[in-house]
Amino acid sequence: MSPAELARCLGEARRLALLAGDELLRQRAGNDMRVESKGRRRELVTAADRAAERIVVGGLLATFPEHGVLAEEGVLTSQGVASKRGPSTWIVDPLDGTTNFVHGLPHFAVAIGLVHDGVPVVGVVHAPGLGETYFAARGQGAYRRCADGRERRLSVSATAELADALLATGFSYNRNEPGRDDNSRHVAEVLPHCRDLRRLGSAELDLCYVAAGVFDGYWERYLAPYDVAAGAVIVREAGGVVSDWQLGDDWLFGETVLASNGALQAGLAHLLQL
Repeated sequence: MSPAELARCLGEARRLALLAGDELLRQRAGNDMRVESKGRRRELVTAADRAAERIVVGGLLATFPEHGVLAEEGVLTSQGVASKRGPSTWIVDPLDGTTNFVHGLPHFAVAIGLVHDGVPVVGVVHAPGLGETYFAARGQGAYRRCADGRERRLSVSATAELADALLATGFSYNRNEPGRDDNSRHVAEVLPHCRDLRRLGSAELDLCYVAAGVFDGYWERYLAPYDVAAGAVIVREAGGVVSDWQLGDDWLFGETVLASNGALQAGLAHLLQL
Protein backbone atom coordinates (compact mmCIF):
# COMPACT_ATOMS: atom_id res chain seq x y z
CA MET A 1 0.00 0.00 0.00
CA SER A 2 1.20 3.51 -0.76
CA PRO A 3 1.94 5.97 2.08
CA ALA A 4 -1.17 7.94 1.10
CA GLU A 5 -3.36 4.82 1.27
CA LEU A 6 -1.90 3.89 4.65
CA ALA A 7 -2.52 7.41 5.95
CA ARG A 8 -6.15 7.26 4.79
CA CYS A 9 -6.68 3.89 6.46
CA LEU A 10 -5.03 5.10 9.66
CA GLY A 11 -7.15 8.24 9.77
CA GLU A 12 -10.40 6.32 9.39
CA ALA A 13 -9.37 3.73 11.98
CA ARG A 14 -8.59 6.49 14.46
CA ARG A 15 -11.93 8.18 13.83
CA LEU A 16 -13.90 4.98 14.35
CA ALA A 17 -11.90 3.96 17.43
CA LEU A 18 -12.79 7.28 19.09
CA LEU A 19 -16.49 6.84 18.26
CA ALA A 20 -16.48 3.30 19.60
CA GLY A 21 -14.65 4.43 22.73
CA ASP A 22 -17.28 7.08 23.37
CA GLU A 23 -19.94 4.38 23.12
CA LEU A 24 -18.08 2.20 25.62
CA LEU A 25 -17.90 5.07 28.11
CA ARG A 26 -21.57 5.87 27.58
CA GLN A 27 -22.59 2.30 28.29
CA ARG A 28 -20.26 2.00 31.28
CA ALA A 29 -21.88 5.11 32.78
CA GLY A 30 -25.35 3.57 32.45
CA ASN A 31 -27.08 1.46 35.03
CA ASP A 32 -27.81 -1.57 32.83
CA MET A 33 -24.59 -3.54 32.34
CA ARG A 34 -25.74 -6.64 30.47
CA VAL A 35 -23.02 -9.26 30.90
CA GLU A 36 -22.96 -12.72 29.32
CA SER A 37 -20.44 -15.56 29.24
CA LYS A 38 -19.00 -16.92 25.98
CA GLY A 39 -18.96 -20.60 26.89
CA ARG A 40 -16.51 -20.27 29.79
CA ARG A 41 -17.87 -18.43 32.83
CA ARG A 42 -14.80 -16.18 33.02
CA GLU A 43 -14.92 -15.21 29.31
CA LEU A 44 -17.31 -12.27 29.20
CA VAL A 45 -19.12 -10.31 26.52
CA THR A 46 -21.39 -7.30 27.00
CA ALA A 47 -23.84 -5.24 24.98
CA ALA A 48 -21.09 -2.61 24.92
CA ASP A 49 -18.76 -4.99 23.01
CA ARG A 50 -21.41 -5.49 20.36
CA ALA A 51 -22.40 -1.83 20.11
CA ALA A 52 -18.78 -0.73 19.69
CA GLU A 53 -18.21 -3.41 17.07
CA ARG A 54 -21.21 -2.22 15.04
CA ILE A 55 -19.72 1.28 14.96
CA VAL A 56 -16.27 0.12 13.84
CA VAL A 57 -17.23 -2.63 11.41
CA GLY A 58 -20.07 -0.65 9.89
CA GLY A 59 -17.76 2.30 9.30
CA LEU A 60 -14.99 0.18 7.81
CA LEU A 61 -17.31 -1.65 5.41
CA ALA A 62 -18.86 1.65 4.30
CA THR A 63 -15.49 3.34 3.66
CA PHE A 64 -13.55 0.32 2.37
CA PRO A 65 -16.10 -2.01 0.74
CA GLU A 66 -13.31 -3.92 -1.01
CA HIS A 67 -11.65 -4.88 2.30
CA GLY A 68 -12.35 -7.87 4.50
CA VAL A 69 -13.20 -7.60 8.19
CA LEU A 70 -12.39 -10.08 10.97
CA ALA A 71 -14.11 -8.98 14.19
CA GLU A 72 -14.23 -10.74 17.55
CA GLU A 73 -17.98 -10.73 18.14
CA GLY A 74 -19.02 -11.21 14.50
CA VAL A 75 -21.92 -8.72 14.82
CA LEU A 76 -21.91 -7.60 11.19
CA THR A 77 -19.89 -10.50 9.83
CA SER A 78 -20.47 -14.23 10.02
CA GLN A 79 -19.26 -15.49 13.42
CA GLY A 80 -16.22 -13.23 13.24
CA VAL A 81 -15.09 -14.69 9.91
CA ALA A 82 -13.68 -12.19 7.41
CA SER A 83 -16.54 -10.75 5.39
CA LYS A 84 -14.58 -10.74 2.13
CA ARG A 85 -11.42 -12.32 0.79
CA GLY A 86 -8.75 -10.01 -0.56
CA PRO A 87 -5.32 -8.53 0.07
CA SER A 88 -6.54 -6.21 2.84
CA THR A 89 -8.38 -7.32 5.99
CA TRP A 90 -9.28 -5.29 9.05
CA ILE A 91 -8.94 -7.10 12.38
CA VAL A 92 -11.13 -5.61 15.10
CA ASP A 93 -11.43 -6.07 18.85
CA PRO A 94 -14.20 -3.67 19.95
CA LEU A 95 -13.41 -4.13 23.64
CA ASP A 96 -10.07 -5.62 24.61
CA GLY A 97 -10.14 -6.04 28.37
CA THR A 98 -13.83 -6.83 28.85
CA THR A 99 -13.28 -8.15 32.38
CA ASN A 100 -11.60 -4.87 33.36
CA PHE A 101 -14.49 -2.97 31.78
CA VAL A 102 -17.10 -4.97 33.69
CA HIS A 103 -15.30 -4.56 37.02
CA GLY A 104 -14.67 -0.83 36.64
CA LEU A 105 -10.95 -0.85 35.79
CA PRO A 106 -9.91 1.71 33.16
CA HIS A 107 -7.48 -0.59 31.30
CA PHE A 108 -9.62 -1.53 28.30
CA ALA A 109 -9.38 -0.52 24.67
CA VAL A 110 -10.80 -0.50 21.15
CA ALA A 111 -8.26 -2.12 18.83
CA ILE A 112 -8.30 -1.84 15.03
CA GLY A 113 -5.59 -3.38 12.87
CA LEU A 114 -5.16 -3.68 9.12
CA VAL A 115 -3.35 -6.59 7.50
CA HIS A 116 -2.26 -6.23 3.86
CA ASP A 117 -0.83 -9.20 1.96
CA GLY A 118 -0.45 -11.02 5.27
CA VAL A 119 1.50 -8.22 6.96
CA PRO A 120 0.02 -5.95 9.68
CA VAL A 121 0.41 -2.40 8.39
CA VAL A 122 -1.94 -0.18 10.46
CA GLY A 123 -2.72 -0.26 14.16
CA VAL A 124 -4.91 1.87 16.42
CA VAL A 125 -5.47 1.14 20.11
CA HIS A 126 -7.75 3.63 21.86
CA ALA A 127 -8.13 3.46 25.64
CA PRO A 128 -11.11 5.73 26.40
CA GLY A 129 -10.94 5.15 30.16
CA LEU A 130 -7.35 6.43 30.17
CA GLY A 131 -7.82 9.17 27.57
CA GLU A 132 -5.04 7.76 25.38
CA THR A 133 -4.80 6.65 21.77
CA TYR A 134 -1.85 4.72 20.35
CA PHE A 135 -1.48 4.53 16.58
CA ALA A 136 0.96 3.60 13.83
CA ALA A 137 1.23 2.87 10.13
CA ARG A 138 4.02 0.89 8.53
CA GLY A 139 7.02 3.08 7.80
CA GLN A 140 5.45 6.13 9.48
CA GLY A 141 6.36 5.69 13.15
CA ALA A 142 4.25 5.07 16.25
CA TYR A 143 2.57 7.74 18.37
CA ARG A 144 0.51 8.31 21.50
CA ARG A 145 -2.15 11.01 21.71
CA CYS A 146 -3.26 12.06 25.19
CA ALA A 147 -6.59 13.57 26.25
CA ASP A 148 -5.12 17.09 26.15
CA GLY A 149 -4.31 16.69 22.46
CA ARG A 150 -0.56 16.33 22.84
CA GLU A 151 1.10 13.74 20.63
CA ARG A 152 4.52 12.22 21.00
CA ARG A 153 6.45 9.69 19.00
CA LEU A 154 6.98 6.38 20.74
CA SER A 155 10.23 4.48 21.20
CA VAL A 156 10.88 1.21 22.97
CA SER A 157 13.12 1.16 26.02
CA ALA A 158 16.89 0.85 25.96
CA THR A 159 16.94 -1.80 28.71
CA ALA A 160 19.69 -4.26 27.84
CA GLU A 161 19.52 -6.76 30.73
CA LEU A 162 16.60 -8.89 31.88
CA ALA A 163 17.56 -8.12 35.48
CA ASP A 164 16.55 -4.49 34.86
CA ALA A 165 13.37 -5.29 32.92
CA LEU A 166 9.74 -4.68 33.82
CA LEU A 167 7.75 -7.32 31.92
CA ALA A 168 4.07 -8.08 31.35
CA THR A 169 2.08 -11.20 30.66
CA GLY A 170 -1.48 -12.56 30.75
CA PHE A 171 -3.46 -15.70 31.45
CA SER A 172 -5.74 -17.49 29.01
CA TYR A 173 -9.44 -18.09 29.64
CA ASN A 174 -8.84 -21.80 29.04
CA ARG A 175 -6.25 -22.12 31.79
CA ASN A 176 -7.96 -24.96 33.70
CA GLU A 177 -8.64 -27.19 30.70
CA PRO A 178 -6.74 -30.47 30.23
CA GLY A 179 -3.63 -30.17 28.08
CA ARG A 180 -3.64 -26.36 28.08
CA ASP A 181 -0.74 -24.26 29.34
CA ASP A 182 -1.88 -21.91 32.14
CA ASN A 183 1.35 -19.82 31.94
CA SER A 184 2.20 -20.35 35.63
CA ARG A 185 5.32 -22.36 34.79
CA HIS A 186 6.58 -19.60 32.49
CA VAL A 187 5.96 -16.97 35.14
CA ALA A 188 8.03 -19.08 37.55
CA GLU A 189 10.85 -19.31 34.98
CA VAL A 190 10.91 -15.61 34.09
CA LEU A 191 10.20 -13.89 37.41
CA PRO A 192 13.53 -14.66 39.10
CA HIS A 193 15.40 -13.14 36.14
CA CYS A 194 13.61 -9.79 35.80
CA ARG A 195 12.92 -6.71 37.94
CA ASP A 196 9.19 -7.45 38.15
CA LEU A 197 6.07 -8.60 36.31
CA ARG A 198 2.71 -6.95 35.65
CA ARG A 199 -0.63 -8.34 34.48
CA LEU A 200 -3.05 -5.58 33.43
CA GLY A 201 -5.65 -7.56 31.50
CA SER A 202 -5.45 -6.05 27.99
CA ALA A 203 -3.06 -7.61 25.49
CA GLU A 204 -3.33 -4.68 23.08
CA LEU A 205 -2.46 -2.17 25.80
CA ASP A 206 0.39 -4.36 27.01
CA LEU A 207 1.84 -4.17 23.50
CA CYS A 208 1.38 -0.40 23.44
CA TYR A 209 3.24 -0.11 26.75
CA VAL A 210 6.13 -2.04 25.20
CA ALA A 211 6.09 0.45 22.33
CA ALA A 212 6.10 3.35 24.80
CA GLY A 213 9.01 1.95 26.80
CA VAL A 214 6.89 1.38 29.91
CA PHE A 215 7.26 -2.39 29.64
CA ASP A 216 10.49 -3.84 28.32
CA GLY A 217 8.82 -7.04 27.14
CA TYR A 218 5.56 -8.96 27.06
CA TRP A 219 4.50 -12.53 26.36
CA GLU A 220 1.24 -14.47 26.26
CA ARG A 221 -0.29 -17.65 24.85
CA TYR A 222 -3.60 -18.59 23.16
CA LEU A 223 -4.38 -15.11 21.87
CA ALA A 224 -6.53 -14.44 18.80
CA PRO A 225 -5.50 -12.15 15.93
CA TYR A 226 -7.72 -9.33 17.20
CA ASP A 227 -5.82 -9.40 20.52
CA VAL A 228 -2.48 -8.53 18.93
CA ALA A 229 -2.78 -7.23 15.35
CA ALA A 230 -3.03 -3.52 16.12
CA GLY A 231 -0.57 -3.43 18.99
CA ALA A 232 2.07 -5.35 17.05
CA VAL A 233 2.21 -2.64 14.38
CA ILE A 234 2.71 -0.05 17.10
CA VAL A 235 5.53 -2.04 18.72
CA ARG A 236 7.36 -2.54 15.43
CA GLU A 237 7.02 1.11 14.41
CA ALA A 238 8.43 2.10 17.82
CA GLY A 239 11.56 0.05 17.11
CA GLY A 240 10.57 -3.15 18.90
CA VAL A 241 10.31 -6.78 17.86
CA VAL A 242 7.27 -9.07 17.72
CA SER A 243 7.63 -12.81 17.18
CA ASP A 244 6.35 -16.16 18.35
CA TRP A 245 8.14 -17.89 21.23
CA GLN A 246 10.49 -19.64 18.79
CA LEU A 247 11.53 -16.22 17.37
CA GLY A 248 9.60 -16.97 14.18
CA ASP A 249 6.81 -15.06 12.49
CA ASP A 250 3.87 -17.30 13.40
CA TRP A 251 2.41 -14.99 16.03
CA LEU A 252 -0.70 -13.47 14.42
CA PHE A 253 -2.59 -16.74 13.94
CA GLY A 254 -0.28 -18.94 16.01
CA GLU A 255 -0.55 -19.75 19.69
CA THR A 256 2.24 -17.60 21.14
CA VAL A 257 3.32 -13.97 21.01
CA LEU A 258 6.47 -12.33 22.37
CA ALA A 259 7.22 -8.61 22.10
CA SER A 260 10.14 -6.62 23.45
CA ASN A 261 12.54 -3.79 22.81
CA GLY A 262 14.60 -6.25 20.73
CA ALA A 263 17.56 -6.51 23.08
CA LEU A 264 15.62 -8.86 25.37
CA GLN A 265 13.91 -10.96 22.71
CA ALA A 266 16.31 -13.90 22.56
CA GLY A 267 16.72 -14.12 26.32
CA LEU A 268 12.98 -14.12 26.93
CA ALA A 269 12.40 -16.69 24.19
CA HIS A 270 14.97 -18.96 25.81
CA LEU A 271 13.22 -18.79 29.19
CA LEU A 272 9.80 -19.41 27.65
CA GLN A 273 11.03 -22.57 25.94
CA LEU A 274 12.47 -24.15 29.12
